[in-house]
Amino acid sequence: MDCNFCSIRIPRGTEYIFVTSKGKALYFCSSKCYKNLVKLNRKPRETRWTKTYVEEKQARLKTMEHREAAPKAPAPKTEEAAPEEKEHKVEGKPKPGANKEAGKKSPKPKKPAKKSHTAP
Repeated sequence: MDCNFCSIRIPRGTEYIFVTSKGKALYFCSSKCYKNLVKLNRKPRETRWTKTYVEEKQARLKTMEHREAAPKAPAPKTEEAAPEEKEHKVEGKPKPGANKEAGKKSPKPKKPAKKSHTAP
């Protein structure tokens, strides 16, 4: 039988058994696995030291290598200008971000210091 959390083979008679309220029996190889699944609600796929995590990571790396090894098609060349160089179609308004200094707000004027009300 295998541990329900880390998928390691459990020798007979050494397992921890947890029975849910619905009657399903969960088998664990150690209290570490029991606490991670039952008390802390951790997922075996996201816990680095589990067999499930290692298998999924290897599969993920294999697909990434396969994608990188596949020949990429060259990007089609267009004669149009880059998006930054295109003219802005709305008349009467400057292109957003075209003039960065024009869009800056002037600093607020400082307020005069408050006068203290003291009797002469």
